[in-house]
Amino acid sequence: MRADGFVGQLIRALARRTPAFQPGPGKVGSFGHEIVTALGRSGPAFLPRREPDAATARARPPMTRRAVLAALRDGESLVGANLNGAILNGANLNGANLNGANLNGANLNGAKLSDATLRDAKLSDATLRVTILNGAILSGADLSRAILSGAILSGAILSGTDLSRAILCRTDLSRTDLSRAILNNANLNGANLNGANLNGAKLRDAKLRQATLRDATLSGTILNGANLRDADLSRAILSGADLSRAILSGTDLSRAILSGTILSGTDLSRTDLSRTDLSRAILS
Repeated sequence: MRADGFVGQLIRALARRTPAFQPGPGKVGSFGHEIVTALGRSGPAFLPRREPDAATARARPPMTRRAVLAALRDGESLVGANLNGAILNGANLNGANLNGANLNGANLNGAKLSDATLRDAKLSDATLRVTILNGAILSGADLSRAILSGAILSGAILSGTDLSRAILCRTDLSRTDLSRAILNNANLNGANLNGANLNGAKLRDAKLRQATLRDATLSGTILNGANLRDADLSRAILSGADLSRAILSGTDLSRAILSGTILSGTDLSRTDLSRTDLSRAILS
């Protein structure tokens, strides 16, 4: 309606002032005045729409559960979406693209996120109990202090992910890529890490009691002060790893490779070291 009003005024001005296209005193200025007046009344409708800048996007309120599910249904992008504190428990988010999304404090308990992409996503303090994340990509994501007890992340990619102080009790992390991940002070008691890639990861003072790490690779991994009591590391590769002051009491290290591994101050009481490669290991 505003556009029609503007066009109407412009047409009337032109109709009245057609001779004004010929030079004449006062005519051009009067015509210009009428055009400016018309623009002043209706011109804003013709201004180009501006996309919100980054600050405006950050200021947007968090999306509701209904809005998130509607966006997924309609094929809309959730990249960088504000889902801070979102209630998405039990939601089907399989294959969703949530790269860079803010999911801090979100409730994702029991949600389905298989094959979802969450590169550089923010999930600190989020709850993901028994959440299914098979094959999900979480490279560079922040999951510090997140709760993932009983979650399934088999085959997921968490390279460079921050899981410091996260709770991963009885979590399935089998065949997961955790290279260069930060797991300092994380709780992995009873977790399944069979075949996982933990090369270069940091697990200072982490809890891994009764965790299974059969055939896992931990070359250059930092585990100083970690508690691996009664854990299963049979056939694991720990070349060049730092296990100083770690607790490996009752741990199964049979047929494991610990060449060049630092074991100074490590508790190896009742540890199974049968057929273990300890060449060049540092024990003092």
